[in-house]
Amino acid sequence: MLFMRLGLAITFSLLGAILFGQSCLQKLDSANYFKYNYPLKAKFYANSLLTDLDSANCVTEIGIAGMYNNVGLILWEVNDKQKSLNAFKSGIQQEVQQKDSIHADLLGLYYNLSALYQELGRFDEAGDYLNLAGRVTEAAYGGNRDARIRFLYRNGVYHREVGNFQESLDALNQALTIGRGYKDSVTIALQIELGTTYRHFGDLQKSESELLRAVEMAKGKDEIQYFRAIDRLSALKIEQGEYSDSENYLLHNLEKKTSGYQDNQIMMLETLNGLSVLYYRLNDLKTANEYIDRAINTAGDIRNVRPYMINNLGTIYMRQGNIEKAEECFKESAEGFLELFGSMNPDYASSLNNLASIYKEKGELPKALDLYMKVLDMDKVIYGTEHANYATSLNNVALLYLQFGNYSLAGKLLQDAKRIRANTLGNYHPLYIKTVNDLGLYYMIVKDYQSAMESFDHALDAEIKHMQDIFPVLTDNQRKLYFDETRYNIERFCSLAFKDENISGPYAENALNHFLNTRGILFYASEKMRKLIQNSDDNKIKRDYNTWREKKYSLAQAYLLTEEDRRKKGISITELEEECAALEKDLSRKFKVFADQEKTTYHHWAEISNALEDSTAMVDIIQYRDYKVDVIDERIDQAFEDESHYVAFVVKKDSVLKPVKLAAMDFTKGFATYRNALKYGVKDKNSYQIFWQPIDSTLSDVNKIYLSPDGIYHKLNPVVFYDAVADTYMSDKYDIINITSGKDLLYREPTNLLREAKIFGNPDFSKIEGFTMKQLPGAEREANDITEILNVRRWKTETFYFKDATEDQIKSFSNPGIIHIATHGYFIDDPNHADPLHSSGLFLSRGDGSENDGLLSAYEAMNLVLDQTNLVVLAACETGLGKVQNGEGVFGLQRAFLVAGAQNVLLSLVKINDQAARNFMNLFYKALLEESDPQQAFFNARAQFRKVDKNPYNWGAYILVSKG
Repeated sequence: MLFMRLGLAITFSLLGAILFGQSCLQKLDSANYFKYNYPLKAKFYANSLLTDLDSANCVTEIGIAGMYNNVGLILWEVNDKQKSLNAFKSGIQQEVQQKDSIHADLLGLYYNLSALYQELGRFDEAGDYLNLAGRVTEAAYGGNRDARIRFLYRNGVYHREVGNFQESLDALNQALTIGRGYKDSVTIALQIELGTTYRHFGDLQKSESELLRAVEMAKGKDEIQYFRAIDRLSALKIEQGEYSDSENYLLHNLEKKTSGYQDNQIMMLETLNGLSVLYYRLNDLKTANEYIDRAINTAGDIRNVRPYMINNLGTIYMRQGNIEKAEECFKESAEGFLELFGSMNPDYASSLNNLASIYKEKGELPKALDLYMKVLDMDKVIYGTEHANYATSLNNVALLYLQFGNYSLAGKLLQDAKRIRANTLGNYHPLYIKTVNDLGLYYMIVKDYQSAMESFDHALDAEIKHMQDIFPVLTDNQRKLYFDETRYNIERFCSLAFKDENISGPYAENALNHFLNTRGILFYASEKMRKLIQNSDDNKIKRDYNTWREKKYSLAQAYLLTEEDRRKKGISITELEEECAALEKDLSRKFKVFADQEKTTYHHWAEISNALEDSTAMVDIIQYRDYKVDVIDERIDQAFEDESHYVAFVVKKDSVLKPVKLAAMDFTKGFATYRNALKYGVKDKNSYQIFWQPIDSTLSDVNKIYLSPDGIYHKLNPVVFYDAVADTYMSDKYDIINITSGKDLLYREPTNLLREAKIFGNPDFSKIEGFTMKQLPGAEREANDITEILNVRRWKTETFYFKDATEDQIKSFSNPGIIHIATHGYFIDDPNHADPLHSSGLFLSRGDGSENDGLLSAYEAMNLVLDQTNLVVLAACETGLGKVQNGEGVFGLQRAFLVAGAQNVLLSLVKINDQAARNFMNLFYKALLEESDPQQAFFNARAQFRKVDKNPYNWGAYILVSKG
């Protein structure tokens, strides 16, 4: 953001005068007149005036310093920045000949120099002149409120631009304190900048509250500021992934601006650009293109705006695959930035990089290399050879040399980039991690697989630690995007670590540890924790929680700073990490749900081994694909192969670890055989051999298994696997409990079963729009049976049938002991439904006049209050199904209810008939009365059920998913 340029407002009617015989003021007037439409003429008059001033040929009532200031502004406007700097400095020299360096008359010159140096990217000099402006403000204006607020505002925005979060906040908050109740327009402007600052530094929650406050302050008082606040809030909503809200805000702004400010089209720019960014994020490139076109047409030829807009249009064309038009855009934006800022400017370099990427995509590698080398030379001049930006250019050039086949030079440049980034950014910065990953690719290409594994492993250590530290400051959507990339990197590492020659080595163990520490990480980092704490009545916990978040924000930002910046600011990564850890432990003791945050600590498989009992094992299934990378026809060809492979790690007590590679085969075809055998009652003699026999051979001393499944194993129930040689089912050998991750076993807590049950059966489906379903009288009978069983032991039960079994009712619950829901479930397996938390759920009744539609989606279930609920029973068709997301388990109902807090979830993998379901549930609840332990009750009930129903399709229909 640029500061306002300060100068004297001078207007004269001397437009027809010629240069010869003009006075200094006439030349100034001519330069001002021509600066927008004829910049070359303006520059000519300004330079002539500057010569007169330097030669002491001007006598003017506004003062020589004032003339220098004004000619400096004109030269700045026409992009002669060096002469502009010289003019401002000459103005200062004139003033200090007769005045003190902190005289009030110098304030405008100091502000202008600071702003110009910021535009040039020379922030040290900008800061020096801003500090001088602060000294002038203090000495010359003292308690003058306007002057003080102006300085604090500029100081706050400056520190935001250079990355000083706390200094920016301090300045803006101080300005707000001084300006409170002074002028509405001033307070609103400061409030908007405060919210923007929080967004820049990742505190999206605080940013939202501050920007919403700005919106309320501006509403009905200052329409222009109101529009600005809405635009900034919309940008925040895009970052939060709340696209619907952002769209509503932006379209509202566009409509109001269009109807009320037809003559001021420039007001439209921020809104139009925001809409373009929004639809780009939504991959609606056609609409994104339409809005950026409107923005470009609105901006016209405004020189300091158009290059940015054209650059954005180029990125849209790139994603559309329209390389030719993208190239045109980047060429134009590069020319625009060159004209604005000269050849030593980061925006100009960015456009050149984009152009280079176009040439690279087109296979015009020499042209791409020329541009990358040009940017490298620019970075060398601007930053020096030990700067992080120089390392970025080295990285780009190195990857291009890889394509040329110049492997030796590529490897050397990548090593240099790694060293510079390690020294300047530290070992947890995303750019350092990228270089290490690029080195891994380089080693794969040159067939040095040992070094490739070492690089990928090192990068993952840093990436996972960084991810765990910053997750609390990200939205759910941002966490998912971050995790998708990490999961990709883990799978690539596995493709090497799980090769036959490595499966028993240290890298395979490290791969297991990476899985343990990332599997379910989205589950553990749920927004549930934040919502519960913010709704708590304990104000101290709220304060402690907010303090912890602020420390986490500081830690996240510290990772992104250079080592030099950390030293200058006195920031210690180690101290911040220790402070965060101490706060986490304290909060975990005070607020139970906060303990989930501790599950983001990095753990080793040996810790899980120590937590296991005798005759117990944890079986961790990992799905992966082979990864291939090579240089073919000067292109880096890299991708995962289609075929999935599986490895199981069996962990037992006393640090026993046994890796098991399952034979390569068509697992999808094997699953179809498994389902058909169950469905048609055929004794399945194949599934055991395909999916379980290699694992089973390591479990001879085990009678209880904690299974952490992955991939297709989420759809299997191993207890129904039949060993034809031994003539036995796996349920005869051991009990199996499904878990999200082995880490669950480290955080187990004994829980008492509250003798209270909420029972739903046969909801009324008639008012649910868009669906036609048969009623479930069998579900109602099942619910009646359960109520009678529990009432015998004087449990507190509430039963909700038909119209009473509403979505509103279940959302009103707070920590019941058991919830039993007998109804239809749904799962929309459609690529257009990207988020399975919205495409899976349960059908309930729609209450009269209710805003709830009767469909309890998994996303809504995730936000129920069930932190003291021991058991949720989902007696609906195939409630175990959901979209398989490797590393995160099944996204669907089971995940949702566990996130909501339930300790155990009982659900079905297949649809069975009403009578079989009713019989099993009767046995289960009778066993629960005797055991008071859902896990043991489940195993006992299944054993009893097998005696009366020999069909494994029925007795193996249910699984129990637990937190340990």
